[in-house]
Amino acid sequence: MPAESAPNTYFLQRTHELGITKDQLSFQVPFVHKIMNNENGDIELKQDPEKYIYTHVLLEPDEKDNIRINYHDLTGRPYEWTKENERSRRKYYRTRLKHPQQFVSEDGRKSTMKYAQAKGSGHLPFFPPAIIQKYIDETEIETLFVIEGEFKALKGSIEGIDIIGIPSIHGFYASDVPGKLHEDIQELLTRCKVKKIVYLTDADTLTVNWEEGKDLRKRANSFYTAVKNFRNSLQLLLDTDTISLDLIYFMHIRSMYDEKSKGLDDLLCNNPKQTDAIKNDLHQLDLAKKYFTGQNITDNRYTNTLLNYFGLNNVERFYQTYAKNIGSREFRFGRSRYQHDGENVSHVRHEDADQYFRVGSDWMKIIKIPNKNNKLEEDLIPFKITEITRDYKKHPDFIDQLQRFDAFCNVPNFNGTYRRKHGECYNLCNPIIHNPTPGSIENTVSYLKHLFGGEGEVVEQKTDDSYTHLECVKLGDPFTVALDYLTIQFQHPTQKLPVPILVSPEQGTGKSTFLKWLRAIYGSNATILDNDRFKMNFNAHYITKFIIGLDEGFLDIEKKAEKEKLKQIATADEAFLENKGMNLKRFPYHGKLIICSNDADKVMQMDTEDRRWFVVRVPKLKKKNPFLEKWIQDEIPAWLHFIKNRQVVHPKEDDLWFKTEYIITEQFLKIVEVTKSRIDKVVESLLKDMFLTYRLDSLRMDLKHILEQLNDPKIAKYKIDEKDLVYYLEERRKMKREGVQRIKIPYGHDATTGAINEISRVARPYVFRHEDWLNEEEVAEFRSATDFNPLGLNSPKTAEDGTEDLPF
Repeated sequence: MPAESAPNTYFLQRTHELGITKDQLSFQVPFVHKIMNNENGDIELKQDPEKYIYTHVLLEPDEKDNIRINYHDLTGRPYEWTKENERSRRKYYRTRLKHPQQFVSEDGRKSTMKYAQAKGSGHLPFFPPAIIQKYIDETEIETLFVIEGEFKALKGSIEGIDIIGIPSIHGFYASDVPGKLHEDIQELLTRCKVKKIVYLTDADTLTVNWEEGKDLRKRANSFYTAVKNFRNSLQLLLDTDTISLDLIYFMHIRSMYDEKSKGLDDLLCNNPKQTDAIKNDLHQLDLAKKYFTGQNITDNRYTNTLLNYFGLNNVERFYQTYAKNIGSREFRFGRSRYQHDGENVSHVRHEDADQYFRVGSDWMKIIKIPNKNNKLEEDLIPFKITEITRDYKKHPDFIDQLQRFDAFCNVPNFNGTYRRKHGECYNLCNPIIHNPTPGSIENTVSYLKHLFGGEGEVVEQKTDDSYTHLECVKLGDPFTVALDYLTIQFQHPTQKLPVPILVSPEQGTGKSTFLKWLRAIYGSNATILDNDRFKMNFNAHYITKFIIGLDEGFLDIEKKAEKEKLKQIATADEAFLENKGMNLKRFPYHGKLIICSNDADKVMQMDTEDRRWFVVRVPKLKKKNPFLEKWIQDEIPAWLHFIKNRQVVHPKEDDLWFKTEYIITEQFLKIVEVTKSRIDKVVESLLKDMFLTYRLDSLRMDLKHILEQLNDPKIAKYKIDEKDLVYYLEERRKMKREGVQRIKIPYGHDATTGAINEISRVARPYVFRHEDWLNEEEVAEFRSATDFNPLGLNSPKTAEDGTEDLPF
């Protein structure tokens, strides 16, 4: 790199390390046409008669100082590809990230992504300019090296090695047929009459990274499979007499260079004075001694050689190969775990043993089922011990390895350290798969604001790559209540909470999306039921879940048993696991029930004393967004980070956390009114009519008189039973009859004087007070004197209009 171009950016720094000059960042080629010789199938190149010379860029920085690696075909023209559902073609490139991205896979393992490329663009071979020129000139190549990594290929090519790059260890495949050699590599081998080809890997080829529970065999097997498939893909060329290929090799940098010179580019850059020695040793192929080691895999018996080389024949050979990485630690090889005791490798435990266990006398199996997003979720099913024995008859000690538990427990923990085993109990609650990460929650907040309305707000502010969220909150505001509900649900999962009920008579409001979103957050700890699945005899499919969503829920308002079942699920401390073929199991219960219904006013029968229900009427979406569900699910890690660190606004003032007045909504009161029972309606109607007619602060009436009024054949459609009336007044309304006394019951007005007529009788009355039976509007009417006109006469006139007041 020229001295005036100091390496002050990642792009300049990396190219400086590789020893790539400014002139080597681009190359020139003539414009040539490919012509197929129909007689023998050979490719001929014809140069444009006007001899156009094109300049193409190999490496360039992007706007974020990442390095863009441009790919070119064998004629030097940029590779192109077409995105699905698009017509225009795009140039193919990969990007070496300045800041590699860290992410956690579904199994909880951390990974690093150093390279990025457009989704759907596929894998292509990387041809350095020297190889492109040899292809155009039809220059013969004695030995061609194939290596993973563009920088390694480019550095090797600059030093005079005939080498091409592939984007991954399996990146040599054809674009249309997996396992087949890429057509351009095959064309290079044919035109340049390559005699020997070498698959070259790094110094960490015979290295495994030990992790608890990680299958160490996978990495070694991945290299073995790549080399085997590379060899298989060349078989047709070996068998074709007209093609020069004779020998195939597998080589890698010796393991002793792993720490400082893992790749070919590192080896050449770190040892500039030894470049010739490195190149000479490389070209010794299977006789290489100092920097490389190699295997001739031309012979058809190469598979056994490779299996043994990668330590995959058996566990003893595997340990010998990777002992320096494993040491005395327990390690997993395939489906079993082993440990070296200083002399031998001994079997510790079969990996499948974690899938089976016994609770009491019942055997269970953990299975994984893909959900709608093709992500695996855990579930439990009963399993017979005879079938377990039959499946693992080759492992006589398998049953002895299985865990035994005394009972189930249910200990959710999403904001701390999760444990599967608590004492001798099996935890039915699973950990969530998401890792809370700072980020944007703009779509999620907008969606929740649509669902719950209210005056609360969450304002998102972005500074560089960080996000802050400012809240405008208000006690009892539906949006603030919803935020607190979701926060408490995550931070304090064992806390009982009210039941959100989202209702709307219209379709397309986003209610069901709320359940799907919660299910995406809590994974296998959540389920969504319809009425039929909710009413099933067995409850194992939902009773163990943390989130129980009842979609399109509608309970018959006359069926008391259904409502009581719902109340029990909403606020129970314990539950019984009922499954076909297994004994009844009792366990602590922490389920959170959420209901969505299109029956806005009759979702279920509700009473004013009910304090479980947080009912919200959801408006119709102004504009349907087909990407809403994906957008809010993509924001789940950022949302969890938000509620993990958020302070709850509402103080805990009830066993359901929220004070009742904070969760009472207009829609709840409307449902209470609409779904009142027959006895509710007729008793309230009678008393309201009497209070507004007679304007008495209180009424004393005995049971007999009330029944006579309610069951008057002239007005009563249904007869009220005495037992039902007593239950309603004394159990539902918490009233008590007074002692025997003389009472006066109003029954109309005197037609002449307007005075109240009264029935006098001795009885044990109930005392009804107007404030207990009238709403605010009715109380205002009750207290108004100007409109009280029991005789229905015209309003009295004043002296100003020449008339006299009436005598009463």
